[in-house]
Amino acid sequence: MLPLTLPSLLLLAAPGSAVAATEDAAGRDAGAAVVRAADRTRVGEPTLSPAGLAALVPPARVVRGAELVEKPPPWQLPVAAYHLTGRFGASSSLWSSTHTGLDFAAPEGTPLVAIGPGTVVSAESDGAFGNKTVVRLDDGTELWYCHQSAFVAEPGQRVGPGTPIGRVGSTGNVTGPHLHLEVHPAGDTPVDPDQWLRARGLAA
Repeated sequence: MLPLTLPSLLLLAAPGSAVAATEDAAGRDAGAAVVRAADRTRVGEPTLSPAGLAALVPPARVVRGAELVEKPPPWQLPVAAYHLTGRFGASSSLWSSTHTGLDFAAPEGTPLVAIGPGTVVSAESDGAFGNKTVVRLDDGTELWYCHQSAFVAEPGQRVGPGTPIGRVGSTGNVTGPHLHLEVHPAGDTPVDPDQWLRARGLAA
């Protein structure tokens, strides 16, 4: 196969100039190469097809607004690796009533992140809930991150999907390290976090 040189810039030169002379010489060389390629075709030698030429040119990246912007996902699970140990509405001697959240069991210290865009309302110890962070989403829904071993996000901080919130722990009324997640629409009565997450494309 013939070596192929692709020009990187197109220069417009005045006739008779040194650049024009160079371009003319290059044109003659290219023309000669075409003739030689045609000769080889007659004796059965391979030539560079349009498909082969296209393969030598890297695909262009489509850029809008002078820069390529990757849009983050609108929602994200609060912990990357876990197994569920307590469902919403379950009964147990550990609770005074039915279970009001969804439990994500994970090793102590596992990072916890924000599920969606919102603002941290509080980060403090709260009795049986242990170290609890409350995030109020932009639609008014409150998310409770309970039993943390450490706080990361601070009250008043703006967060988005994936922003660090805290660490999995075993503070408060627990039998082992896990995240107890509660979902309170408009800060009111809790709803099933599993159904709430699924409505946003997240399967816990």
